[in-house]
Amino acid sequence: MNDQPLDPLTEEQQKKGNILAVSTAEQFKTVEELFERAQSNSVYYTLLILSILIVATGLLLGNAPIVIGGMLVTPVLTPILVIALGLVVGEIRAIKHPGILVLKSVIITIFISALMTVAFGEHAMNQALENTLRTAVLYFIVASASGVAATLAWVRKDIADIMPGISIAVSLVPPLSLIGIELGALDLEAARFYFLIFCLNFVGIILGSMIVFSLLKFQKSGWEVQRQVEQTEKLQAAQQAKKQAAKVKKKMDEVKQTIEASREINS
Repeated sequence: MNDQPLDPLTEEQQKKGNILAVSTAEQFKTVEELFERAQSNSVYYTLLILSILIVATGLLLGNAPIVIGGMLVTPVLTPILVIALGLVVGEIRAIKHPGILVLKSVIITIFISALMTVAFGEHAMNQALENTLRTAVLYFIVASASGVAATLAWVRKDIADIMPGISIAVSLVPPLSLIGIELGALDLEAARFYFLIFCLNFVGIILGSMIVFSLLKFQKSGWEVQRQVEQTEKLQAAQQAKKQAAKVKKKMDEVKQTIEASREINS
């Protein structure tokens, strides 16, 4: 019987073959990248608006390939994964910022889609989704599996090439766009159903992602999550202070102009 240890190459190959073999360094890198991509900035909102325009246009035209193209652009998945990470780690502060970002994304998507429906008329797709409980449950299964796959792709860079497929499978922007379209068409019953679809997708992605983060023992990266949260809070505070300073400067300029105008009148 040969008791000699396996050579390093074989051990490395075995590690790559184990889907749950993730190093601490890989965990920290994943946390950092997720927080970086889930920031509320011009890059995020630009991609979001482009995605909404493409998806809503595809739905109004009844063109599925265009809708798929818009799903590849959307950035909404990232903040949802951060929410799942925060729940697993037990860092409630990590949920606040991405939660607000997702809420803003929902409102923006519905508003723009409704506006486009008012401008261009009702959508060409007579029924993009079958209005049944069976459809809702099946979409929940897809969302849960997509949450698992998306989280694995973020952590395991060797399978990151599956992300485009995940973006297509995750149904986030289309149901939100359909809510806006149906509201624009004054069909409240259909809008309510698509809202249910979105909620099931949202919950399914979070549950699937939480399962993966738990299995990969991301609880050990809790302090890195806290560090990223603190950095995000500092960045938000700096941005808020900058906005306040700009407002104060604007008011001071207005007062200065008023004083100068009064002097000119008096002179």
